[in-house]
Amino acid sequence: MSRRKKSVVLQRVEYALYRAVAAGANRASDQAIARWGKRLGRLSRNLLRRRDALALRNLSAAFPQMSAEQRRGILDACWEHFGRETLRTIRMQNLPVAEIAIRCPFVNAELLEQAIARGRGVILISAHFGGWEVGGLALMSLVKNVRTIARPLDNEFLERDLGRIRARTGAEVLDRRRAARAMLKALSENAVVVILPDQAVLPREGVLAPFIGRNAWTTPAPAKMALRLGSTIVFAFCIPDATGHRLEFEETIFVDQLSEEERDPVALTKRINDVISRRIERRPELWLWMHDRWKGTESEGVNGE
Repeated sequence: MSRRKKSVVLQRVEYALYRAVAAGANRASDQAIARWGKRLGRLSRNLLRRRDALALRNLSAAFPQMSAEQRRGILDACWEHFGRETLRTIRMQNLPVAEIAIRCPFVNAELLEQAIARGRGVILISAHFGGWEVGGLALMSLVKNVRTIARPLDNEFLERDLGRIRARTGAEVLDRRRAARAMLKALSENAVVVILPDQAVLPREGVLAPFIGRNAWTTPAPAKMALRLGSTIVFAFCIPDATGHRLEFEETIFVDQLSEEERDPVALTKRINDVISRRIERRPELWLWMHDRWKGTESEGVNGE
């Protein structure tokens, strides 16, 4: 489904607001970032009432055993988290890659290094969870041959700025709408391809797979690519903490060691969703509940059956 293009005037207004916020964030202390980020999250919530209502519905369906007060507490923390992360990410984008790595140390990085050593390409799975943008910047200090699958921003001025940042760090972004061929080429060159498959796709593009206990239309592309080329799947999540962030690698999947039943693309997609779901269930306030993850599945079963 194509999106209506924003007017140039609206894009310029958005860009001007972004530049003003960025100027303040780049001069602010860590304490000020935390304080103003919290306020930014609360302001966003007041402006985006429909997204707030959607997030609360998603939380209610995902955690029916919780009280309304508990779910509201998670959502409060969620908005504040994304307000802080917005400012932290803006500031981190202007730092040298080596400095970003100091502020975002790696945990279990040997899992990624071992996967690269196998020589068949690596599919690095993450999610819109924690500080994924910061994690992507820090990753460039560990490996250089990286491609990220993403959709271009709706604002051409912001996209241009983002392009300059990517050029400085060496990151290459593949438009997810036309990424298949480029992704195959990158993996055949033993590149690390970063994919965040936790967002809804159109039914014709996806398969139904449980996500936090409910069916969700999910892209099977990571599973299909890994099975086709024998690429290793590694998971990574960037977790904010009191001193900054840490990028945690976990759960390597060697597709050449899977059983015949496990080598089914749908089965592997379900396994990918399961790893992401477990992370979200442990720290639900760090995930993007405002996204319509279960769009188009209202008539489907909750357990993927």
